[in-house]
Amino acid sequence: MSRPTSLHHSLRKVSAAGGRPLTAALPAYPGPAKPMRRPYGVLLSSSPGPESGPPGEGPDDEFADDGDPTIRRMRLEAVLLLAKTPLTSRKLAQLAHLADGTETRTLVRRLNQIYDNLGRSIRIEQVAGGFRMLTRAAYAPWLARLGHLPSAVRLSSPMMETLAVVAYRGPVSRADIEAIRGVACGELLRQLMERDLIRISGRSEELGRPYLYDTTKQFLQLFGLPSGDALPPINWEPLQEDEEFDPESFDPEHST
Repeated sequence: MSRPTSLHHSLRKVSAAGGRPLTAALPAYPGPAKPMRRPYGVLLSSSPGPESGPPGEGPDDEFADDGDPTIRRMRLEAVLLLAKTPLTSRKLAQLAHLADGTETRTLVRRLNQIYDNLGRSIRIEQVAGGFRMLTRAAYAPWLARLGHLPSAVRLSSPMMETLAVVAYRGPVSRADIEAIRGVACGELLRQLMERDLIRISGRSEELGRPYLYDTTKQFLQLFGLPSGDALPPINWEPLQEDEEFDPESFDPEHST
């Protein structure tokens, strides 16, 4: 078969089962929510607490009367407010002095119910294998006015296309990526690694043992995904050898 004449043509060959073009299948960039910015973190951590109280009153005393579910929920909320990265349910249980990860997940659901009922601008989302307090996407334009926010990650179309192949086919070799896209991808892979969106996950058993590429936790956070399994499914029939694909006729809204 001759070299694909369009990106959509090549991306439709992603799997034997077929699927939507990968760039259309990726979640909306930059994800459903923005990480919270907490300039008051130092103020909160310096507030009077059990460790700054009279001698003999430490954290263990704080948890002595621990039967109130509201207090336990508030402890979890406080930990999530100041956490800088997604934390697993088990880690949150340790930090908030909860029974286990099951209680953590139960309290997260309860907190989100409260936020939804009160119309709060925040929510707890499962991202990159953990939980994190996020602001709702509707408030992104207001948060953008804060001068200390980090610059948005900018990805060109070729970079997004290469990232999509890695996301759906990873772990995948450079040769396979280039066969799917129909163009050289070495420089694009290097740039994606510099942005911590992909990583070398191992070596192939093929001749020469080429490197295999896969996505990172940073990728999951950027696109608001709890894990790689949460990527939208791709389920078309693949192109036949003699079939031509017209990119002008492609409508991602009505593809299945």
